[in-house]
Amino acid sequence: MPPANQEDSRARLLVIAGPTATGKTSLALELAEHAPIELISADSRQVYRGLDIGTAKPTLAERKRAPHHLVDIIDPDEIFSAHRFAHMARAAIVEIESRGARPVLVGGTGFYIQALLTGSPLGATPPDPDLRSRLVRQLEAGGAKPLIQRLRDIAPDRAAAIDLNNPRRLIRALEIAESRRHQTAPGSQPAANPPIPAYILGLQVEPAALAERIAQRTAHMFRNGLLDEARHLRDQGYDRSLPALTGVGYAEALAHLDGRLTLAEAIERTTIRTRQYARRQRTWFRHQLPTHWRPPETARNTALHHLAAAPSS
Repeated sequence: MPPANQEDSRARLLVIAGPTATGKTSLALELAEHAPIELISADSRQVYRGLDIGTAKPTLAERKRAPHHLVDIIDPDEIFSAHRFAHMARAAIVEIESRGARPVLVGGTGFYIQALLTGSPLGATPPDPDLRSRLVRQLEAGGAKPLIQRLRDIAPDRAAAIDLNNPRRLIRALEIAESRRHQTAPGSQPAANPPIPAYILGLQVEPAALAERIAQRTAHMFRNGLLDEARHLRDQGYDRSLPALTGVGYAEALAHLDGRLTLAEAIERTTIRTRQYARRQRTWFRHQLPTHWRPPETARNTALHHLAAAPSS
């Protein structure tokens, strides 16, 4: 858990967090009209080039309203992690502050935010091919249920934060959890960085209203180019088993292009998966980070108050 001083209203960093489709980007861009801020994306999918519509990535016009960092930084077949994110985000914070601007972290990927704020070496666990092979064999022999229970037993926080129905994510989460259980010798874990004091502002939208937002946004994505985007990624030769393409929206769009889902089925499945993801995000933030929850209509004043009160470095 983050140190208590991360709840200090004069904390160094403002974080705008919460579930998907709650209006985090809109709030951040509104703040940019009133304060000299630069935005650091804490979104595990917006890092990928070419994944724009399905990740609700800020448009080029929106990026002109405020500088954005850690967006469009890797190709869809590159590996990215919480550890790498934290390293790059720390560098961005220093760079932004050197210009006299204020960094604002915006996103819903809780592991990334936690890794940055706590200084934890989260995500630095290297691949273990032997362990991964054993886990894959167990998955093939006994299905996902025993592995899901195993993860919940040894790493309940991680189990609550991932899509347990995604075999790749389940295997990787277990690989990390099992590896860390055996990393008990001094020096076996990577060194931690100092924690970053932060005020975490969580956007809270009532479940029924959020479900409607998600449905509307999903329909908008499919109407406005998600299928063309998925087709282009496929035609570029990217393997559909890549993390970038197994995410919500892209997997369904590709399934429709292959004839395995009708358009209506693809939209419905994307909507359902997005609602499930939003629930996991909400649960994770409530239990893992000291988040100050506000409805979007009052969050602006809270954020502006923090930016006015907090130190610049």
